[in-house]
Amino acid sequence: MIKKSIFRRIILAILFALIAGACANIVAPTGGPIDEDPPVVLRSTPPNYSTHYKGQDVRIFFDEFVELKNLRQNLLVSPPLAKDPEVRVRGRSIIMSVEDTLAPNTTYNFFFGESIVDITEGNPIPNFQFVVSTGSYVDSLSVAGSVVNALTLEPEEGIFVMMYDDVFDSVPMLERPVYLSKTDKDGNFFISNMRDGEYLMFALKDMNSNYLYDNPDEKIAFLDSLVRPEYAGLIRTGLPEESLTGEGDTINLNDTLSRERISQDLISENDTVHLSDTLAIMPEKKITHYQLYLFQEKDTTQRLLSTSLVRKGRIDLVFRIPPDSVILEDYREPLPDQWLIKESNKRGDTISFWFTDIERDSLFLKVFDRERLIDSTRVSLVPRVQRGRGAPREEEPAALSISTPTVSARKHDYYKRFTLLSQTPIRFFNPDSVEFFINDTIPVQLDFEFTDPANRRLELTQLLESDTTYRIFIPPGSMEDIFGNTNDTLRYSFRTTSPENYGAILVNLQLPDKGDDQEYILELLNDKWERVSEKIISENRIYRFEHLPAAHFRIRLVHDRNKNGEWDTGSYLEGIQPETVFIYPDRVQTRINWEVEVLWDASPD
Repeated sequence: MIKKSIFRRIILAILFALIAGACANIVAPTGGPIDEDPPVVLRSTPPNYSTHYKGQDVRIFFDEFVELKNLRQNLLVSPPLAKDPEVRVRGRSIIMSVEDTLAPNTTYNFFFGESIVDITEGNPIPNFQFVVSTGSYVDSLSVAGSVVNALTLEPEEGIFVMMYDDVFDSVPMLERPVYLSKTDKDGNFFISNMRDGEYLMFALKDMNSNYLYDNPDEKIAFLDSLVRPEYAGLIRTGLPEESLTGEGDTINLNDTLSRERISQDLISENDTVHLSDTLAIMPEKKITHYQLYLFQEKDTTQRLLSTSLVRKGRIDLVFRIPPDSVILEDYREPLPDQWLIKESNKRGDTISFWFTDIERDSLFLKVFDRERLIDSTRVSLVPRVQRGRGAPREEEPAALSISTPTVSARKHDYYKRFTLLSQTPIRFFNPDSVEFFINDTIPVQLDFEFTDPANRRLELTQLLESDTTYRIFIPPGSMEDIFGNTNDTLRYSFRTTSPENYGAILVNLQLPDKGDDQEYILELLNDKWERVSEKIISENRIYRFEHLPAAHFRIRLVHDRNKNGEWDTGSYLEGIQPETVFIYPDRVQTRINWEVEVLWDASPD
């Protein structure tokens, strides 16, 4: 009996410990699945798609509490109002107050985008819009299309697409549109509830939010012909999606919408349907798709943006666009003859002037481009004093700084000419003092030449052998710059690459139009759309791009209408579209020591 009592006590102790442990591990309730459904519209006053609207407050009720997110970026009113409506949240509803004067017999579309979300998970109502008419009926015509970048053909998001019923050349610069929309992430746009007529279609990347093309930094697109909106067969019903299931069913519309009989056979599996409890929209038929090509006009207004002393003996002038022929004059004291050396950067919009022997604290310059005065500016010639640990000591003479831009990690591309780049213009160079060796011991005779107007770039006149080791020795004093600085001892050791270290792309191309007067630019681009290589072409054949690293590339074809060797943008007032481009649909992957052939038929279908 004693043994049974002890055993019973042990069992009870174990059970008590288990129960206590379970009670200690309190787990919060899961709360069920995450809410992924957007708010549902229950009703509105006045109802959506009402007529004879007088501008009174609109109140829209939802099935849950909502909030407004990025309303300023999402809300569009078409036609635009001089003053945006005020929208505020009140519980499970929003109230919209229209303070502007409305035009008579006009349909207004208040497009909220995805700005109305629930307060729990932030689920937006997709593409929500509220439509009213100040007349006796709601306009029912539509236009649709997409906007792409004219040079990359990539979709452009957040671009205003605007329609004008006043048709004259400068209307986008002077008037606000009568209808507008905004492109989505795929570049698509859709404008509904338009009245019949002919319209000018115009796309704008609006930089100052005034719906006018009045900023040279704004991008635009336009159609060459007028647009007439079409009936898209938009069917509106007051029933939710699950009610639209019976084949051949007749749907009775509620009192807020026009009454009509709708057959279910108008709904196809390819239709896009956005439904709520008060509004279902489904296209009955396809309408014309308009393609717009967004571009930035070439800015021909020249301006001097900045002037600065970047180091002793060098001033930089930065221009808005690349200048043609820059001339400097000092309007206080004449400049000495042959006082400067001029060079420009790769883009051509920055001009550097090197100078010596000017005993002045400042220059008072008049800047000319194409013999036209651009600006007047004062430039201090006193360098800023460097302080701190990295500041140079005055007693230490400056040495000529030389780099080797064609050598990386002791490797030199065999198809490039070996280059020495000086930080300052070189006044004297003794090529006979330079020693070249192959495989460290075999001397070889090589020659240099200057290849830039400022005498800062020295290149070998011949290419080096592939897969070969070179050693170069340049003794001190072989070079001297315009400031009297000479080089220290320079030693370079590197190995040239071989053809097997690169990949190649072969483009077997069929041109869109191979007429005798047609010319194209075939471009190889990296993933950042930067040009790696290009060829001017005019016939169907295989084109080769070589000496490529293992990477992804894009291929672009430009129809060079004016045969100037570059892509030209458009001009709205002159009615000139940007030059047409074609993009190979896939990125091309290269591999080392491998040729990739691309078959591209760019001709029309």
